[in-house]
Amino acid sequence: MKKKRLVPANRAKLDEKSRIFAYEFGVLLCELLPRYQTAFQSDFSKVLIIHAIGVASVSRLMSRPEAGTYEALSAMVPSELQVPVNALSVAESTGIPRETVRRKIKEMIVDGFLVEDERGGYRMNPGTLQSDAMLEIYYQQLQSLTMLLNRCLESGIISIEDA
Repeated sequence: MKKKRLVPANRAKLDEKSRIFAYEFGVLLCELLPRYQTAFQSDFSKVLIIHAIGVASVSRLMSRPEAGTYEALSAMVPSELQVPVNALSVAESTGIPRETVRRKIKEMIVDGFLVEDERGGYRMNPGTLQSDAMLEIYYQQLQSLTMLLNRCLESGIISIEDA
């Protein structure tokens, strides 16, 4: 069976359908962001920070053969396999001022989402993503993203081609 992949429409087609995409993307954000309100007290800076730390801390692992062991969110990535991230790199990747990042990271440590190592690096607290609330958020995110992609396919903003 041939692999398939999604491809964006050419620029002219995208320009023709750009309002549809902007609308559909807005719908997606309006579905995604409120799901974090309870976990992060409606603080969307924390949502961005925790995602930045989560991605950066496992980026090395995801390119290694043993990444397959951790493909399911239900599989906890132990601290020793996470690369610690500093507040400056989080600030640079998110555009959030460094002092704000530091303050919010300290709050997320208290809330149990993050841990700090002895050298001042931050990682996800193993088990954070395995909570029922976080697993449900990610499942709902997948549903919303799938609906967006289907609407983009139907309108011709993206198409499927052989890889």
